[in-house]
Formats: sequence, structure tokens, C-alpha cells
Amino acid sequence: MLAIVILQFGRWRDTIACLQSLAPAVAAGDARVIVVDNASPDHSVPELQRWIRGAHATTARPIHDTVASHWWPLAGTDATWDVRSPSPPSHEALAAWTLCVTEQNEGFASGMNHGIRIALEDPRVEAVWLLNNDTVADHGTVAAIRRALAESPLNVGQFGTTVCYYDRPTIVQSVGWCRWNSWLATSHRVHDGASVSQQLSRVPRLPGYVYGASWILRASALRDVGPLSEEGFLYGEEIDWSCRASRRWGTRLIPDAIVWHREGATIGAGAADVTQRSELADLSGISARLRVTRRFFPNRLPSVYSSLFGAVLNRLRRGDPRRAAAVTRLLLRGGLPAPRPVPSSDPPSSAQS
Repeated sequence: MLAIVILQFGRWRDTIACLQSLAPAVAAGDARVIVVDNASPDHSVPELQRWIRGAHATTARPIHDTVASHWWPLAGTDATWDVRSPSPPSHEALAAWTLCVTEQNEGFASGMNHGIRIALEDPRVEAVWLLNNDTVADHGTVAAIRRALAESPLNVGQFGTTVCYYDRPTIVQSVGWCRWNSWLATSHRVHDGASVSQQLSRVPRLPGYVYGASWILRASALRDVGPLSEEGFLYGEEIDWSCRASRRWGTRLIPDAIVWHREGATIGAGAADVTQRSELADLSGISARLRVTRRFFPNRLPSVYSSLFGAVLNRLRRGDPRRAAAVTRLLLRGGLPAPRPVPSSDPPSSAQS
């Protein structure tokens, strides 16, 4: 059985489009879905309840949306949500549709781990597919993943899918793998910008990690390696898990499993220009680079620090001394404690989903 874990913090419209694209596979018994709502500050949970009852079926179809055929119409299902608490474990068989609502947003890894724990309570689950809520799956993607699980050696512990841009559906965002530059603690998505019709290499060369927008983990590998690291609020989870798993578990990329990704809207992380990113996303990225280097590539710390102090100078040149000072303080602390939203009476505006 394939369990699909989707984490959301607001942006319920994206989540519902994702769920509708998965509904045929769930109805056929090929997958189970677990949605973890990370203490959304809006009406996301009631909207999920409306969707599953089919109340969104009369919504107008988006115009000029070439991916909409994969999630339209918003017909919902003939099921209901099995509402679970994050703890304690229930040890119940996994329902077709499970909803877990957290009381507080503790970050991306924490939210995903709630879903992973629920999935692994059911011994029938062979793999857990961690899927961003701002993605839409191709009709044949679940079947392609199930074939890959059945055909791959049992020591293949993680899988990546082809991820394309939602607004440019024939352009690849990643073939499912990101390369990690350990000298600078930076990464790049493999074949970003290529045409999906090209013959593309899909060799997961180390160091690197499966692109986290669409990340499949075999249940046996999760039990062996452990869940995602919750040391930071966001970022670094994929490379951390891959480094822990690399000596015992292999990786496969699945070319005919395709999802489309809107990318980074919730936390202001999709912008190429650092000045357009939220401060939480900016500082969290720097913290993750230091944490990963210290843990897995300690001999590269001098070059990584040199690069990051250069980032401080770049922020000063851009006329942002306040953020430059924040980055400097983070560097002097070795990236810890990892940045988290400042507690307030209002929900944080830049929390991960």
C-alpha cells in the first residue's frame, strides 16, 4: 500500500487541487491519503470538509489552465475524513482519507513526521509519498510509483519523480534529484529548465537528495534510518535524511511519474532574488547549510563559512543592514538555534507548508 502525506499551512485551494488529482487512485484502492494541517490560520480545515462532500463541484474551471484536466472537476469523494490526533498513536488501519490537525506549527519536518507516524502504524504500508500541497499529480503517477516499488531491489529506500513547473507544464523543474555542493553547502535541481520530452539523465549522483516536493520513502528504510530531522523549522531535511541513509539504502528516479509544482508560495521561498524571500526562509536556509555541513561534511566548514560571510556583504551592498546583522549573528552561533517564527497573538505569515 502507498500512503501519501500532504502537509498544508493555509492555501487550501492548492491542497484541494492536489487531492482531486489523487482521488481516482484512492478510489481504485491504490493509495491512501493523509493530510496534516499545520495549524492553518485560515479556513483550510472546513474547506477540506466541504471538498470531500463534493461541495466545490460548482466552482468555475480556471481559464487557460493546461494542468486543470488532471484535477478538474472538484467533485470530492463519496468518503469522509478519518480525523486523527497527532498523538498518541492509534494503531488503527489506515483509512482512505485521513486528516490530522496540529495545535501548533512546528515546521515542515515536524508536520510531515506526524503523517509518517500515522502511515507506519499500518503494517500494510510499503512506502510513504511526501507530496507538497501545491502540486498536482499526473493520472498515471501513482501506478508508476507502485510499479517502481514492486520492480526495484528492496535496498532502494527512496524514489524521486519528474517534477515540472505548473505554469510551464512541459518544462522540468527537477528529474527528482538535487546535487549538493559540499564546498559551498548549496544545491541545484538536476535538469531544471529542460524539456520533459528530452532524453534526460536520471542518475542520482552523491552527494545529493531527492527533490522534496515529491519524495517517496520505503517504509522499511524509514524504520531503519528514522524520520525527518526536526532540528530546524524548515530546509535541510532531504539532504540530512539522504546522508543518513546513503550507506545502506539506494535511490531510484521514476521518469514516468510526473507532478506539476507551483513552488514556494507559502513561505516566500521561490524567488531567485534573496531580497524577495521572507526573512524566515532566508535565515532558515543559512542555518540548514551550516547544520548539514557540521554534521556530514565538517572538513568543508571553512569554505562554507567564507561563502556565507560573502552573503553578509551581499546584503549590505543591497542596502539591508538589518538582515545582514541577523545573518552574522546566525553564523557566529554556528546556525543554532535554528530560526523559527516569533510567537505572537497572530499566526506567523511565513510558516512552512
